[in-house]
Amino acid sequence: MWYSPYVVHDMDGDGKAEVAVKGGEGDPRDADGKVTSGPEYLLILDGATGKERTRVDWPTRDGFEGESAYNYFSRNQLSVAYLDGKTPCLVALRGTYNIMKAVAYQMVDGKLEVLWKWDNVGLSSAHQGQGAHGTHAVDLDGDGRDEIVLGSMVLDDDGSVLWTNGKGHPDHAFVGDLDPTRPGLEIYYGYERRQERDGMCMADARTGEILWGIDEPTRHVHSIGMCADIDARHPGAECYSADTDAEKQALWARLHTAKGELLSDEMPWGF
Repeated sequence: MWYSPYVVHDMDGDGKAEVAVKGGEGDPRDADGKVTSGPEYLLILDGATGKERTRVDWPTRDGFEGESAYNYFSRNQLSVAYLDGKTPCLVALRGTYNIMKAVAYQMVDGKLEVLWKWDNVGLSSAHQGQGAHGTHAVDLDGDGRDEIVLGSMVLDDDGSVLWTNGKGHPDHAFVGDLDPTRPGLEIYYGYERRQERDGMCMADARTGEILWGIDEPTRHVHSIGMCADIDARHPGAECYSADTDAEKQALWARLHTAKGELLSDEMPWGF
C-alpha cells in the first residue's frame, strides 16, 4: 500500500465505481529496485473497462532529504472522504515520519479538481511525523463533514489542522464509538515512538484530549493492536497493545476496557 495505494469508489455519482490508484510510467526502478525519480500520478480508471479517465500529479517527493529519504517519501496513502458531507472526495497523502503532505480532490465533469492542499513544512514539532499506517475519514466533530485522521494529528474538512497531540507516530489507531457511555467518538492509540506514559491510550476524537492511558514507560508499542467488544461484562470495545524489547520482539501486553481499566497483563498473544 505504501507504493501504489488504491481505492474503489463511485466518485462521479453514476452508480458505478471508479478505481483511483497511484501510478507511474514505464519501469522507473533504479538498479537496486527502488523508485526515486520519475513522474507519479493519481489516476482515475473506469471501473468497468480499466481505461484511464483522468490523472493529476501525486504529491511530490520535494523536501525529503538524507539517507532515509526513500523510506520517508515512499509512505503514500489514499482515502475517500465526504468533505462537504455529501460528495465523495479523494485525499492523496505522502509522508508519515517527518514531512507530511495532503491534497484533496473532487471529481467534476470527469476531471479531478483540487479542493485544498496541506503540508506540515514550517509548522511546529507537534505537527512533524505524526502520521500512522492508515488513514481514517470520519466525522469527528458532528458537523456532518468528514475529518482526516492522519495519526496523532487530524485535518478538518477544509484542510486546516483540527488538532494534534504531538506524541508522534502511532503504530495503530482505532477510531469509532469505542466507549458508548460518553458522547462522541474516541481514538485508541498504540505509540511506536518511545513514551514516558500514555504509550497505550484513548483520546477524545473531537479534541484529541487523552481520556486515559497507561502510567508507565513504553519502548515501541508495535504492530496492529486490536479494539473489539470481546467481553460483554464491560460496555464498549476492549483495547489491546503489546510493547517490544530491544530486539523488537513482543515483551509485554495490556488489555484494557474502554474506560482504561486493566483486564489482563498476562496474555501471550504478542503483536
